[in-house]
Amino acid sequence: MPNDQPALSVERVSVSYPTNRGWVRAVRDVSLTVQRGTLVGLAGESGSGKSTVALAATRVLAPPAVRVEGRVTIMGKDMFAMKPRELRRARWQTFSFVTQSAMNALNPVMRVRAQMHDAIRAHDPAYRRSSADQRCQEVMRIVEVPVNKLDSFPHQLSGGQRQRVVIALALLLNPELIVMDEPTTALDVVAQREIIALIRHLQRRLGFAVLLITHDLSLLLEVADSVVVMYGGRVMESGPSRELLHDAWHPYSRALIHSFPPLHGTRTRQEGIPGTPPNMLNPPAGCPFAERCPEVRDICQQTQPALQVQGERQVACHVAAEKLAVPDEVKA
Repeated sequence: MPNDQPALSVERVSVSYPTNRGWVRAVRDVSLTVQRGTLVGLAGESGSGKSTVALAATRVLAPPAVRVEGRVTIMGKDMFAMKPRELRRARWQTFSFVTQSAMNALNPVMRVRAQMHDAIRAHDPAYRRSSADQRCQEVMRIVEVPVNKLDSFPHQLSGGQRQRVVIALALLLNPELIVMDEPTTALDVVAQREIIALIRHLQRRLGFAVLLITHDLSLLLEVADSVVVMYGGRVMESGPSRELLHDAWHPYSRALIHSFPPLHGTRTRQEGIPGTPPNMLNPPAGCPFAERCPEVRDICQQTQPALQVQGERQVACHVAAEKLAVPDEVKA
């Protein structure tokens, strides 16, 4: 497989859920790419469609519970064309998943060792107990949890240790891609930072790709290679994290960045984002962020902004598009 083949490619994916009032399109024409060996962040408020994109891309969501349109490839394989047996082989070996509330993903009545053995046995036809046990010890060392914790029940572990064990499970079969959905949920701030630092360290050391989903954009801008910002089921902005950190184009991206207090420096007053996300049963005709945007104009409420591309960056904003269209010498 060519080295330039992305680990994950999501092309114009839309996802709809059935309700008693008809189908609700929770995600609209979302595209993103995770290159091999990189960490890409997917950010946005709760309800923006982040988890839906990840679950649809990995085929955790399936008809008739949802309706999915578009194309997704993982390591060059068309996810929506895979037969059930092929999909089962791909899971954990080609890609794995760390779910929201991952601390509750462990079976409370099984020891950690037994749960790891079950995962290997289910996906590796060449399973041997001795080699599986060796691999279990290896991944426990990788995530920096004492090997003797393999014989513990989940309730005997701290929150941070349980989180690390779930990450160890995701690493068991050496996947090329790991999708992590809010991997630090329910942890204190110190433990969150430790887990994120561990994820970044392992990603660089072992070379797998990561799609990291969180509402904390300020955190993503510190650790991710690039970031995709979603709102109202759409991509609002994307680009290299360093560029977004110093020069976010979309008002929503800037508002997210300023919603989290810095850990260092002088004390500043933090401003939240007024209003609430749009009702997806009755989405607005224009920009989904228009009702909450401090820079809103008439066109924003009337027309959906197209996703403008400039180099490695993208933005869906009428105001930003106007600024981008002005030549540099005029701006000066």
